[in-house]
Amino acid sequence: METRWAKVLLVGETPQGSLYLAKLLQERGCECEFAGSYQEACSLLRAQDFDLVLSPMRLRDGSLFPLLGLLDGSGITLFYSHAVEEGCWWLPALRQGQKCFGSSALRPSKFVAALDDAIEEICFRVAKKKQIRRSVTPPLSCSHATPPSSRGGLSHAEPKRAEVLELLRLKAAR
Repeated sequence: METRWAKVLLVGETPQGSLYLAKLLQERGCECEFAGSYQEACSLLRAQDFDLVLSPMRLRDGSLFPLLGLLDGSGITLFYSHAVEEGCWWLPALRQGQKCFGSSALRPSKFVAALDDAIEEICFRVAKKKQIRRSVTPPLSCSHATPPSSRGGLSHAEPKRAEVLELLRLKAAR
């Protein structure tokens, strides 16, 4: 069975500036791509499926803030970095396509833990999708259909709860 890791788009002035982050992500099983401008990032986002985008707030050629609106609702997790005197702060902008801009900024040491959580969520979502695709069932006729709960599946409201419980179980096992 093919394993699909989280796919990450790193945006920055130069690829060398993202080497540390790329190495950290690759050690966690992520596949990384690099974009050097807003236009290049948009082209890659249109051409490929990404799970996570890490970007500065701005590059020499302008602001990258429009990525927030572009990716809103997409299922992608987005973090912006903001340079300060000594290092940078990481600003959560989207979590699985849902706006969270305005959440507490993260120092680099706290960002690594948040990044690990985001990667774990992404991998869990991908594994769940594969599991759902593998459990292909033959179509049911209307006369023989039974409610999901009587077939051993989850009710309509339960998948999200089950996903949260499984994530908590995985975190507790760490």
